[in-house]
Amino acid sequence: MGSLHLMLFICLAVPLSMMLFVFSGRSRALLGFLLTGIFMCLFAGEINGLIRSGSELPMRFLTVNITPIVEEILKAIPIVFIAFLIRPNRQFLLECSIAVGVGFATMENTCLLFDSASALSAGMIIARGFGAGMMHGVSTLAVGYSMTIVSSDRKLSYTGTVAALSAAIIYHSIYNIMVQSAYPLLGILLPLVTYIPIVIIMSKKWSSHKQG
Repeated sequence: MGSLHLMLFICLAVPLSMMLFVFSGRSRALLGFLLTGIFMCLFAGEINGLIRSGSELPMRFLTVNITPIVEEILKAIPIVFIAFLIRPNRQFLLECSIAVGVGFATMENTCLLFDSASALSAGMIIARGFGAGMMHGVSTLAVGYSMTIVSSDRKLSYTGTVAALSAAIIYHSIYNIMVQSAYPLLGILLPLVTYIPIVIIMSKKWSSHKQG
């Protein structure tokens, strides 16, 4: 773990943690999951660094085959935990899920900015914000949505959890493949074209649920 990344984590986490003592109820919980996502990103960076230093595998192979597994499992842990042990209502679980993904993306983009600031243009930074930010949000939101279905059915709990996690890993891997290809714009557009329909569908479902 680089000392710079740890300092960035402290700079992000400490001010946000102070708000935990001011917020209450739902707001405090969502902020807590945002902080959990930030921490999981720091933890994932440590694990990925150990794998990278302990193997001779090329970076492209690692980012396509290893990194998505590590990151999606770590992001899913708090979601699966509350889904099966606390069993909150569907909307709250979805909100917590996307909070973890946004926290993870925030930390990841911050570290990237400090590591490669001189090599990044304004356009690349904006694209990274929309691309990786939405990608992490969509993948954790998908896991959270799946948990709202399988957590109440014991027969589906194990296979459903594995299926949801596998889908998130594959989605993450496809994104990494596309952004490293000759057409990185397609990779950046992938989270956007998946995020918008998901939000629209979820909004319609919530509207119909409230009316019913």
